[in-house]
Amino acid sequence: KQGCSFAQYCLGYSFENGEGIDQDLGNAIYWYKKAAEDGNKTAQYRIGYFYENGRGMRKDIKKAIEWYEKSVIHDCVLLFGKCHQDGIGIEKDEVKAFEYYKKSAEKGYLNGIYILGCCYENGIGTEIDKEKAVELYKDAAKRG
Repeated sequence: KQGCSFAQYCLGYSFENGEGIDQDLGNAIYWYKKAAEDGNKTAQYRIGYFYENGRGMRKDIKKAIEWYEKSVIHDCVLLFGKCHQDGIGIEKDEVKAFEYYKKSAEKGYLNGIYILGCCYENGIGTEIDKEKAVELYKDAAKRG
């Protein structure tokens, strides 16, 4: 049965951090998964984080990647790009990494703009374009 994914996420957060109730990672995971299954992107990210770090469950990079891919929001896009760039749990692919960094930058995320600048400066997944890199660095500096 579908519930209120935001309320489910809040319960997961409360259990994870011991806010208002005793800390209980098992219950945190349970509620994050309920929220994630109902489409809550932040909960999907948290599940990926738990798998990546073995927090309250066995570490499983492949499952972490799957959950990060589902969430693909904010810094999740950056994390997924980093996984592609460094070959963490998946085949190294700098072009795909660049695409994820670009998505993050296009959404106006500060870290995405900065990292995209690094890609242009160093030719990561794209041709070197120092002018574009400087433009992105300036944009990031103005925002942050």
